[in-house]
Amino acid sequence: MGLLDRLRGKKEPDVWEGAAKLPPRFYRDQDDGHVIGMCLLHEDRKTMLPRHPQTMYQVSDEDVFDWRLLLVSNEAGDLLATLDYFEALELLEPGALATDATFILTPELTTAQLRDLAVQSYSAQ
Repeated sequence: MGLLDRLRGKKEPDVWEGAAKLPPRFYRDQDDGHVIGMCLLHEDRKTMLPRHPQTMYQVSDEDVFDWRLLLVSNEAGDLLATLDYFEALELLEPGALATDATFILTPELTTAQLRDLAVQSYSAQ
């Protein structure tokens, strides 16, 4: 968008618009009872992932330090992988559509790209 468009009052399209902002889900580890926070990343959907979920969420006044990103494919009808959340953010950030102090905006990834992300991860399960 050029200077004349901005002077005429036309706005830049908001890259964050229409992005999914899914709340995390929380589970207790069966072995030691610590809380695990899990965020989902689906294919074909721009997604806002929190940079520092450990400062944004608590469960029953308990801090959550164990965070994971679940790669889910509706096309394949399956959970593709579970990654360490912070490692996954590092892998996703170079290709992000936008970032700010609070969120990273992922592009609409394909199932193949989600599988590639899992392959790049050291923590994939």
